[in-house]
Amino acid sequence: MVMLTGQCLCGALRFHFDPKGANTDYCHCKMCQRWSGAPVTAWAGVPADQFEILKGTAKAYRSSPRGIRHFCAECGSTVFMTDPEGAQIGIMLGAVDNPDGLAPTGHGWVSDQISWFKTDDHLPRWERDAPYDH
Repeated sequence: MVMLTGQCLCGALRFHFDPKGANTDYCHCKMCQRWSGAPVTAWAGVPADQFEILKGTAKAYRSSPRGIRHFCAECGSTVFMTDPEGAQIGIMLGAVDNPDGLAPTGHGWVSDQISWFKTDDHLPRWERDAPYDH
């Protein structure tokens, strides 16, 4: 098992995860835009038993009936989100130390995509959730 590592901006929160079978995508939803402060986010989704916080504390915020977003308690960096049951972890690829092997495979929530944000890839696009997010 090859574990990938990551951290928040200040390094107070460190984690590792097994990327085997990860679902990766871009999310254009308005909630992710506001959470990240960016026009799009990139994620790797894994089962919770493949993710572990190694150092620090994540502060949780229930952003919707479907999601709990986790921040570094020290610097406020966006790091990951979970479903209410804690079964799945969505890790922000920008927080991963070496995300090169985790290229997104599609675009979710293109219904909320900012009009001036254009990509020229040929990845699948879904109006709302990616099919594996249900």
